[in-house]
Amino acid sequence: MEPEATLGAIDAGSNAIRVCIARVVAPGEVAVIEAERVPVRLGHHTFTHGELDTKTIESAVVAFARFRKLFDQHGVRRYRAVATSALRNAHNREDLIDRLFRELQIELEVIDGEEEGRLVRRAVLLAMKGRGEPTLIADLGGGSLEVTERGREKWVTSSMKIGTVRLLETFGLNGRISDDEARLVRRYIATSLLSSMPESAEKHTAGVACGGNAEALASLYGQADKEGLPTIKLAALEDALPGLLNADVQERMSKLGVRQDRAEVLPVAALVFAELGKRLGLKRLVVPGVGIREGILVDLAEVSGADRPVSGEEAVIAAARVFADRMGHNTAHGEQVRVLARSLFDQLKGVHELPDQLAPVLEVAALLHDIGEVVHRRAHHKHSEYMILHGRIPGLDSPMREMVASVARAHRKSAPDARKQPIYASLPEQRQEQVRKLCAILRVADMLDADHRQTIIGIKAEVKNKKVVLQLESASNGTPYALADLTKGLNFEEVFGRKLDAEVREVTTAPTPRRRRE
Repeated sequence: MEPEATLGAIDAGSNAIRVCIARVVAPGEVAVIEAERVPVRLGHHTFTHGELDTKTIESAVVAFARFRKLFDQHGVRRYRAVATSALRNAHNREDLIDRLFRELQIELEVIDGEEEGRLVRRAVLLAMKGRGEPTLIADLGGGSLEVTERGREKWVTSSMKIGTVRLLETFGLNGRISDDEARLVRRYIATSLLSSMPESAEKHTAGVACGGNAEALASLYGQADKEGLPTIKLAALEDALPGLLNADVQERMSKLGVRQDRAEVLPVAALVFAELGKRLGLKRLVVPGVGIREGILVDLAEVSGADRPVSGEEAVIAAARVFADRMGHNTAHGEQVRVLARSLFDQLKGVHELPDQLAPVLEVAALLHDIGEVVHRRAHHKHSEYMILHGRIPGLDSPMREMVASVARAHRKSAPDARKQPIYASLPEQRQEQVRKLCAILRVADMLDADHRQTIIGIKAEVKNKKVVLQLESASNGTPYALADLTKGLNFEEVFGRKLDAEVREVTTAPTPRRRRE
């Protein structure tokens, strides 16, 4: 481990873009050395027109250029940049994402509400360590509200489109908010909460609130609890609402001492928290002052603080997932094939005799082998090859990129053939041999999930003389499609000189082999 590895986190929210740079001082522990907030409102125009306007894109690029310089100045080696509700809503988000990568080499990842909730929860649990674990966390941003509740077995996140900027622009709230407007907004919030949040057996009297508006409200109307954390009493917030709603933006700025962008959205934030408290029976909200950025840093610090160095294999597989998500490709089948292929690779080392460094080539090819279907199902293997070659997948460099593309291209139809596949033909002879072996493994893994139902939940490969026997555990909802014809269309025997056979055992319960997304 590098004792003081420097990490970066960027949160491109709907009301502002924030960066945080920190050093790892111990496994899972960081010390922040710089943090900035730039009031670029990505949600402007986006929630009402469905796209980012030109001015907003330019402002965002300027902000990210500043962050790039900070990363370079501090020697940031690992970072994660995420965007939330505004970019989820913008159909032209690739205009910004492509520019950031092309001009600044920053990979911006659009995450869903569940991932937002997970990152905030990680930060909150660390910040609240030793105080007792909270049962409810509400993270209010410009585009959405994520409420994460602790159930009996796991945490559950509900994501709702009731962010401050979204509500502000949807209802046209430009200044003072009348009683009628406030009632309308509260009714809208209440309806969204009622329809989105599941009934919970857990009774909450207190919760945790995150986000810039929660911190501002705590500073203005809250007080520190006995352990020093800012706390908002919901009754006090209700009492303060009339004065907050009846002031215009300039009055809020002068009386409350807040920036204009904060003064514009603060009354809407107060309405959201007040209605949330009413809906759930909350009495108070603790505001620990952490959010998505801190959650990202905790994730990165845990990896950096492990006993092994950060894995390039993990990074490129993660980048492939981001690429698939960006292309709108459902990776459920790809993830299943990836896990099966990697299991076969590990168990058959004595057969394929490939170096371990080629395992990520197989895994990325498995994950993306069907990505060409976003272009067209017909000849999708050829589209997959093209997209992998020319797509933006950080860490997938030559010759790995060409190998992945060649393996994905040959997952169906013709096996690797230099006469028909120019990319494969361009590889050195040794690489071609490696591609043939990896492709033979991928084709088996793909056949084991031919119906895309992820029925295989366990696999054990045994080498018996000139035969490889796969002992498969299958879920009770069916055995693999065309299992009797497992070897049909495959080139396993041709490549490895061993026949392939399979035995199936049906089980009623077993853990899924697919990657668990915490």
